[in-house]
Amino acid sequence: MPLYLTRFSYTPATWAKLIKTPEDRRAAAQAYIEAVGGHLHGFWYAFGEHDAYTLWEAPDDVAMAATAIAISAGAR
Repeated sequence: MPLYLTRFSYTPATWAKLIKTPEDRRAAAQAYIEAVGGHLHGFWYAFGEHDAYTLWEAPDDVAMAATAIAISAGAR
């Protein structure tokens, strides 16, 4: 399966929610990725232009794109 490196940033509203009610977002990302038959290899928070990076496998570009859109939309 192809590997995908993604980067993302949380909105100020998301940071406010996470500060008020901390949670490990890795579990949510992993659930989305596994739902399309993929595998999460890593999830790292960072300082700088982006808040985090992920490395994961997905069966194909369509599954990867669908997962990225679902995560961005907060579908779960």
